[in-house]
Amino acid sequence: MFLFLKLYLAHLIGDFILQFEELYRLKVRSVWGHLLHVLIHVLVSLIIIYPYWHQPSIWFFILGLGTVHFIQDVIKYTTQKKIPAYTFPLFVIDQIFHGLVVSSVMLLPVSRLVLGFDGAPWDAYYRESTWTLYLIAFVLVTFGGSYLLYNFRKNYIPGTRPDHLITPFEMSHALIERPLIAGIFLFGDSPLIWLFALLAGIPRLFFPKLRDPLDFSMSFLYSALIGLIFKTWIPH
Repeated sequence: MFLFLKLYLAHLIGDFILQFEELYRLKVRSVWGHLLHVLIHVLVSLIIIYPYWHQPSIWFFILGLGTVHFIQDVIKYTTQKKIPAYTFPLFVIDQIFHGLVVSSVMLLPVSRLVLGFDGAPWDAYYRESTWTLYLIAFVLVTFGGSYLLYNFRKNYIPGTRPDHLITPFEMSHALIERPLIAGIFLFGDSPLIWLFALLAGIPRLFFPKLRDPLDFSMSFLYSALIGLIFKTWIPH
């Protein structure tokens, strides 16, 4: 599980945080965009699992991971162009398959090894899976959540703006609001404490673009779900 978590974190970073607007547009136009995206994903994976570089099987696995990722992305984007109404289900299915492919690393004997940066100040944090889970939860609730909700609105809610939920301003707001909500559900021990999560929506009142009650409801429910899910996985 240790190595899987590292690789899944790398996937989330490559697929969401480092998939900037220019790269997305290049992916829509050309296969070169997909190649660049996969290269970024592979490099991030290799950086995060640096302690495993001396394991030959890891290099073969990362090569296979990048190849499958490329094929999946090409299929997804080709299908989206033909059937735009399937954008949300394609997004969900694509992410599920990415997770399954990454999880196949647990079939390798090397996945049983817990390696780290011996002697480095950050070694204890690297070897502790709790911090990896925190980072995974953060990316899922922020960048991942924005794109998930964006695709949901795009397919199923009429009147949605073309860039709804993913403008720089809305993304910046999500980096504060959703982790706060998820954190209250993750660390709170009582439903009474969870009620305080509703207060996270108050800053929205000062910005007309954020006042949509549906946006807050979707953001709140998604963040609460992530918080509760990781509450069962992360020991306190």
